[in-house]
Amino acid sequence: MAALVESQLQGAVTAFERRDVAAAENLIPNDSRVNEFDRDIQARVMALLASELLPEELLREVMTIMKLTGELERVGDLAKNIAKRTLVVSREAPSRPAMGVARMGRASLRQFSDILDAYSTRNLDAAKAVWGGDDEVDELYNSVFQEITHAMITDSSKVNACTHLVFIAKNFERVGDHATNIAEAIHFLLTGSALVQSPSKGDEAATTAVAPPRRSGSAFRIS
Repeated sequence: MAALVESQLQGAVTAFERRDVAAAENLIPNDSRVNEFDRDIQARVMALLASELLPEELLREVMTIMKLTGELERVGDLAKNIAKRTLVVSREAPSRPAMGVARMGRASLRQFSDILDAYSTRNLDAAKAVWGGDDEVDELYNSVFQEITHAMITDSSKVNACTHLVFIAKNFERVGDHATNIAEAIHFLLTGSALVQSPSKGDEAATTAVAPPRRSGSAFRIS
């Protein structure tokens, strides 16, 4: 399941970068396979829990698997949503903010791949590194958000494409959040304790006020 979701995210990032409509369209139906994995794993976990009293170490592993499948399913959804919005963005004129969004995509993909490696190798230090490195994606998101809103304000013809870019960027930012959630699950698996302090979040875009453009003789506004 992890390999499939990673492939989906990789494909979504590449399709967005290349403005590849066909590749984006091909990704969307694959999300049903991710959902099938999720349902199958959850059913197996429930059957295992119902069948016997598990020792603590194995119980932690089962609980971690339940957590991971939920996180993976959500990343699969995000990859599908990115692919859908790529269909729209790729048919519009190229926009400068798209380069920043592509950088975000690569950063979030790197985070996600690193945390999957940390899980497969049971590497606690690597998991902590991903958990502590989420600020990079957050900072990229804040920068990209400012660039996108500026592009919309200065050129009304870019509003449609830039709106989709905002959602794509936010989806990439959410991939980073899911990677940190997986890091916390790995910490619980390997230590039996929770990471009680959340990594500092820097989503300044949530509180950014965007002023409407001033245009003489025009009622055009962005709200």
